[in-house]
Amino acid sequence: MKSVPYHLCFETLGNDLRIRILAELAKKPMSVQTLVSKTGAQQSTVSHALAELRNCNFVVSTAEGKQRIYTLNPNVAKEIENTSPGTPAFLSIMEKHFKEHCKGRCRKIE
Repeated sequence: MKSVPYHLCFETLGNDLRIRILAELAKKPMSVQTLVSKTGAQQSTVSHALAELRNCNFVVSTAEGKQRIYTLNPNVAKEIENTSPGTPAFLSIMEKHFKEHCKGRCRKIE
């Protein structure tokens, strides 16, 4: 059986700014400008972090006028809601996420 490359998702999540962005988006959808204000990071840095999260399907975006509004992928949000804090379900969530959403797009599989 081929092992699931968990490290790919962990590499995407292994960044403080990306974690803070996910935490903010768990509250409500936001624009890049709002995330810049909430995180204190520069716009280019936030945009790059959002691109990484979008490539791995942790977030999705929609156009509202000239802005892009980012939100958690509904499936990711549901997975987070259905997981009890402190349970060892995190790896099963990562495996499910990788198989259903990432499909190897998070990072190149080595």
